[in-house]
Formats: sequence, structure tokens, C-alpha cells
Amino acid sequence: MLILLLLFALMSSVVASCNTTPNESSAETNSTESTTSDTELFGNLPDVTYGDAEITILVEGDHRGLYQSVEIMQNETSPELINSAVALRNTLVEEKFKVKIVEIRTAAGEAMNQLIMNNQTGGTDLYDIVMPYIPDAAALALQDYFYKLNDNENLHLDQPYWDQRSIKGLSINEENYFITGDFSLLSLACTHAIVFNKDLVTENNLENPIDLVKDGEWTLDKMAEMARKVTSDSNGTAGMQYNDTYGFLVNGNFPTSMVVASGESLTGKDANDLPILTIDTERAANVFSKVFGIINDKQVSGRIESFQSEVQALNKTVWQAATEAVANKKALFRAMAVADIPELGDFECNFGILPIPKYDEEQTEYYSLISTIYATSAAIPVTNSQEDFNRAAVILDAICQASTDTVKQNYYEVMLKLRKIQDDESAEMLDLIFGNRVYDLGIIFGWGSANLYDPNSLANFMNTVAFSGTNTFTSTLESIKTAVQADIDETVEIFQTD
Repeated sequence: MLILLLLFALMSSVVASCNTTPNESSAETNSTESTTSDTELFGNLPDVTYGDAEITILVEGDHRGLYQSVEIMQNETSPELINSAVALRNTLVEEKFKVKIVEIRTAAGEAMNQLIMNNQTGGTDLYDIVMPYIPDAAALALQDYFYKLNDNENLHLDQPYWDQRSIKGLSINEENYFITGDFSLLSLACTHAIVFNKDLVTENNLENPIDLVKDGEWTLDKMAEMARKVTSDSNGTAGMQYNDTYGFLVNGNFPTSMVVASGESLTGKDANDLPILTIDTERAANVFSKVFGIINDKQVSGRIESFQSEVQALNKTVWQAATEAVANKKALFRAMAVADIPELGDFECNFGILPIPKYDEEQTEYYSLISTIYATSAAIPVTNSQEDFNRAAVILDAICQASTDTVKQNYYEVMLKLRKIQDDESAEMLDLIFGNRVYDLGIIFGWGSANLYDPNSLANFMNTVAFSGTNTFTSTLESIKTAVQADIDETVEIFQTD
């Protein structure tokens, strides 16, 4: 039942919103098939060539808008910095291994998970590598559409170009069927963070929040204290409208991110790398109470979606209005994903980037939840022969390690240049945000959900309660625990029997 719900939900959300024949001569392997120094690019991969074979990668297409793939092939909508990095990375891989990287992009009305399923049920072998959004990958992994990647010696999953938090966070029973790393710009773009207007900080004689981050003092209480000093009914009309001044603009899916940033998680792992429910603790309830208080204090926060009726008449989206609020000094802080930063490049404004605040100063790390619904992963379909699996593994590892100093590095440059600010602290904040990203299996697998958008699911219940006006965290969690645990048990059983 869990599998059917996951697949149905994923296909529904998409509707709403080719391999060449393997080279007959097989791989043209050098006679020594040696491995060069591991410190060199590709030094940990076999010295092998593949006779100009095409490596076909299935990616999300243009119809996905902001969340389309731009990391495999050059794209006319991408900044030149990204396109040049993609071209260089591909050239490095293609020349080293004598392959041709080819992508197939999903079209409007096509669901990637359905294409992957059709590829297997139809007995075809169209894709060497697929790059689905992480929840799609999770649903497909439950039905054995992908190879277990830990079994292939050509995938060096312990290396830093693979996101080590994803290797640990996305595994079950020490098995990884989908992974992400430096090739995936969307896993960076979908990371949650906070943007702030530096001029408002200065004009209101507030502490520099970047200094607070560095000193370990950037907490929920501190953010609320600063926001409270800025919020004002400033547009001359009684009551708060979209063009008043807000201390903190927050969107509907951000409360969960604030709880996770406070050091909590919906699910964790036991000693055997099996998922367990972890949000049912006294500390988690206390953390949520603080988040609930911030969200519901009108002198601190305003909900972005509440602007809908006002801005629709102005032919704007609520997200455009929130961006303008930061740019026009109408918002001190704004909750966002990193993908939203380029929108501010259209404005002349002085802004900075911050991690989501910690719960208190005793917390040692800042954490950044990834909105995994649109973050890409990589997997290798079982429709590949064992020989093709080995080849795909080599090329996937090569793409990832060659992305570190090309695609990922240039992504940083795009973020910084679009901000029109060249400073070390901006890169430092991005490092901090990206370095402590969180992948939560409770969100990814949608345990306890009727569908991905079920407001009372494990993934969404805190967002629902936070904006309901009444703190029912404990009772709501208690009401869904049985369904959540049943889904966790079913998932564990599937992984343990593979």
C-alpha cells in the first residue's frame, strides 16, 4: 500500500503542475587497467575507455521551470558561468573515458518515474543513469528499479564529492539506491536558508546577524527580538497588508525547517541504520512551541501566502511580493530556498544570506533542511546489464568528482555575483548552509501520508499546526503515529528482504 501511495502521489503531482546499443567491442580497456594516484582527478577510477559509447542520462526538462535540470548539459536559460562549467566538466569526462554524454529531458505531461517504470516493464534499456527528484527515487527504490550502489567498486561513496550527509541520510540498512553530490545543483538550490536586508539592520541599530552566526549566537530568540523591532504598520492603512514592514516573512512549509534547524529530526536511525521516529520527544515539543510562538506573533512574523488576494490584483505572485519586500526594505528577514536568491539580482539592494537560527546557544551546529521534493538524485536502473552498470558507475563517479571545481564552484560564483557583493562572508555563509544540510527520510518517503501534500502527514503536520492558531503538536503527532510506524515497518521490511 505504501508503494502504491507513493507512486500515485508522485505521478499525480507531475501531471498537475536512449541508450545506444552497447558497443559490440565492449570497453576498450588499457592493457594495464591501472589506477593512477587517488589525489588526481579520476585517479581512483580504472584507466578504461569506452569506444565513444553514448552515456544517456534522463533528467527533468524545461517544463519544470526553476526546478529543471541544468547540471548535465548546457541550457539556454542558464547563466554563462554554469554553462561553461558544464561544458568543461563534460569535456573532461568524455575525453578521459572516450564517451559521449547525452541527456533525455522529460516533457510536459511526462512523469519521470513513469518513464523509468515503462523502461523496465517494456523490456527496453533507454537510460544509463537517471536523475529523479529524491522522493521519486525513494518510491522507485522500494520496487527494485535501481541497482544498489554500495556494491560497485567504481562508486567511491566515501569521497567528499559525494554529499556525505546524503550517503548517510538516504541509506536504509546500509544500502544506497539513490545518491547526490557535487553534480546536483538542485540539491543546493533547494536548501532552506534566510535572506536579510543589511540596510534595515543598520538603520534600526541592530546587531550584525552574520557576526551572530559566527559567534554561535544566531538563535530563534535573537531573530524574533530583531524582527520585533522592525515590524510596523507603515503603509498608512490600518492593519497589516503586504506592503507594510515585516520583521520576518515566512512561508507555509518553513516551520518544519525551523524545527530541524533547531537540532530535531522527524526520523533518525538505529544502530543498524534502520529508520526510527525521533520527533516524539519533550525537547522536540519545546522546540516546536518556540517556533509556534514566533510564527503566531504578529509583531514578529507575516505569512507570505496571506498576501495572495492583495498581490493577485497587481498581477504578482506572493513570492515576487516577498522578494520585493526584502529589496525595498519592507522585510528584515525572509524564509527562502537558495533557489530564490537570483530573483534579488534584479534589484539594487544590500542583502545577506544566513542559515536558519539555532534553538539556543548551547546547540553547537547550524542545520539546513533540504526541500527534497525538487532536489535531484542519481540512480542506475537495473535495466542495465552488469557490464553497463559498471560503465555507468565509472561515468557517474567521474561526473560527480569533476563537478566539484567546475559546476559547483561556478554555482557559488553565480550566487555571489548576482548579489552584486563580493565578500568573503557571503561564501562563508553558503559554506555553512551547504555543509550541514539535512535529509530526513520521514519527509522523503512520506510515511503516514495519503499523498505528498497530506497536511496531517509526518512531513507536513508541524506546518499545518504552526499556522492553525492552536498548538496541537502533541495530540496531532499522537494521532498519526500508528500510521507512520506502519509505513516505516513496511519500508524496513522491503529493504531487509532485498
